[in-house]
Amino acid sequence: MLCDETLRPYDPAADVDAPVMEAFRDIENIEAADLPEPHSAVTFRPVVAVTADTNAVFETSVGVIHRINDRTRFVAHAERGQPQVVDEDVGTLVTENLHATVDLDTEQFGEVFDDVEERRFGQTQTEYKEWAVERLQQHHTTTVTYTGDNNVTYNKTCEPNRSDISVQLIEPVYLPEVRQTTDIKEYTYPYEYYAAGPSRVTAEDSIHRCVHCDTSGVDETYTYCPNCGAIACSSHIKTERLEGEPICTGCAVTERFALKTKYFYDEENLEAFREEYAAMPIHEKAMENKVLMTGGVVTAVVLLLGILALGGVI
Repeated sequence: MLCDETLRPYDPAADVDAPVMEAFRDIENIEAADLPEPHSAVTFRPVVAVTADTNAVFETSVGVIHRINDRTRFVAHAERGQPQVVDEDVGTLVTENLHATVDLDTEQFGEVFDDVEERRFGQTQTEYKEWAVERLQQHHTTTVTYTGDNNVTYNKTCEPNRSDISVQLIEPVYLPEVRQTTDIKEYTYPYEYYAAGPSRVTAEDSIHRCVHCDTSGVDETYTYCPNCGAIACSSHIKTERLEGEPICTGCAVTERFALKTKYFYDEENLEAFREEYAAMPIHEKAMENKVLMTGGVVTAVVLLLGILALGGVI
């Protein structure tokens, strides 16, 4: 099957890096403008959008027990090997943007992306049609339970014939799969999505994911660690004691002061705070553990009230 049309791999009204910049805006303690330029690669993957009608009637001696009158539209990856139906949201992306395709010009796109790959359709239009009919046969096959004239319950498998299925349209198009990788200090953050101009469906998102645990998703809060480049969830982000900036638990140097763990960017900052802590008066040292300090004050007040009560003062 030949095709020279593709969905748009990026929004022509914005930079090709715009999706990555947008994703990083959700991350605290880092400005998208300060990010290094990501490596951008696009793979043009062949897909087919299939529209088919299925009309079938199933009868027994008691009459009609099942009908199928359905128009189906679905999208499938069409590379070498067996076609694979895409996820529903990807299928919607394709079908809603078939009206806005552009010529697949790899040289032109090579001026925008660092790497460009074009894959080929693996079968002919006739072969895709035959595959679609077989898939719809399986999709519509169902077991129907009915009661016969003799009041006996029967089960009948209702499978439409190939002649009951009419493929109305097979539309080939290329679906851009964009992978943008951002390297920040010790970490690499890939962001992969299917694109159709300004619309996209995310396939992989390492930006909205904690590097230290399984926490992921756009509904969580993440903070950037300037010490090592990690993106971490709230459970793995602390405050650097000397500089008051965020630091992740993965790279922090730690030591306990006033029975409370403190976090530092490096040994140099730790040593500087040791000297600062040594010079503190006792009440300032105690304030390094506000929970312990608060608990101690409450305990002292309770003891004082108890003594005053025993003495008859209150």
